[in-house]
Amino acid sequence: MFISIGNWSLYTTSFSKLPLYGYYYPLDPASVLQAEEDLFAIIREEGPFDGILGYSGGASLAAQLIIKDRMENPLALPHERAFRFAIFINAASPLNCFSLDDYAEGDLVIHDTIKGSIAEEAADIVMRPSALRKKAGIDNEDQPDVDAVKTAFAKLKGVTLPNGSLGFTDGEYGMVRYNAVSEDTLIDIPTLHVRCPAEHRHHGLHLYEMCEPSTALEYHHEHDHDFPRGRTEMKRIAELIREVADSA
Repeated sequence: MFISIGNWSLYTTSFSKLPLYGYYYPLDPASVLQAEEDLFAIIREEGPFDGILGYSGGASLAAQLIIKDRMENPLALPHERAFRFAIFINAASPLNCFSLDDYAEGDLVIHDTIKGSIAEEAADIVMRPSALRKKAGIDNEDQPDVDAVKTAFAKLKGVTLPNGSLGFTDGEYGMVRYNAVSEDTLIDIPTLHVRCPAEHRHHGLHLYEMCEPSTALEYHHEHDHDFPRGRTEMKRIAELIREVADSA
């Protein structure tokens, strides 16, 4: 499976005795590329699909597939695309992962520090005391490996792309966010963006700005990064999903 050690999974009632999984390891750009390729393999085998729905990091990964599919198949007709429409809920900004060999010598600027990059943001999350302390009732194998995390961060350097996007590299691969400011429209299929305006721009707004505005709908809620709730709200979101699907 393409998932790797990460967040808790609620797939089974025995989750406390099972390994922890995520879509990929966020400090390893190669694992993100592998996750994308594994999903494209499913699309080639079982797709194309009418639409895709993603929440938070899942929405980010969905957007990455759509962007990459368009870049690799710029002349594809609508029915030849991986998806005809997309639903993004509290979407994290999509990641652009790449091999350093994809760029000519001198195109990338390598820095000794990750300051200002998404790696620094990741460090603030995974290196906070609450994330590193041992937790009661959790098997030792699933406790945070502080030394491994510190070692991973120590290997990273900052990288700046020709368009000014700042990210990080492990010396072989790099990771930045797709840039809604310096790049043209990245997603041109109909989209619905369900998000909380009070949240950080990288929890929905940034992805919205990457999409074709004439075919992008929005629904704002007040639940921060939680999933919207309540009969009235769910009914309205369902109506908008139908509207986006019908427009594709």
